[in-house]
Amino acid sequence: MAATVGCRPDTPATGTASMPPPAAAMPAPPASSTDTPASASPLTAPDTALVQKIRSPRRGDVYVVAYQPAGSLEERYFFYRVSKAGPKSVDLLPARQESTDPQADVSAAGFFTDKALTYTRAEALELMQEQPGDVQHTHLIRIRRESEVMK
Repeated sequence: MAATVGCRPDTPATGTASMPPPAAAMPAPPASSTDTPASASPLTAPDTALVQKIRSPRRGDVYVVAYQPAGSLEERYFFYRVSKAGPKSVDLLPARQESTDPQADVSAAGFFTDKALTYTRAEALELMQEQPGDVQHTHLIRIRRESEVMK
């Protein structure tokens, strides 16, 4: 990714951003058959449904990002909500807390900050893959499309 900005809720966003995991934790809506998992290995073909959702973001989509905290073998999860989707970029609102559950409930008022992080569409696609040198193994694993969950 070209320019990066920390995405922790306490870090202001300017320009484009990368998605390092936060220092905090919190819950998200129950999983449904419309949740879209990412591929488990970079050697396998990317999940086409996940790629399609990244290419066609909708306001309210929830990005589920997995990472491994320093010194831990357990995965943790962080969430971002799409606040705006433009033709060339997408704005994501970071959650205030992390979770040990990728299905955590993110519906509570105030769960997400109001400080958007802007990603180009190309940068958003890169979220699916762990970036070289990322010791926390951060990568997008799923996008929850709430409008589909409500059907």
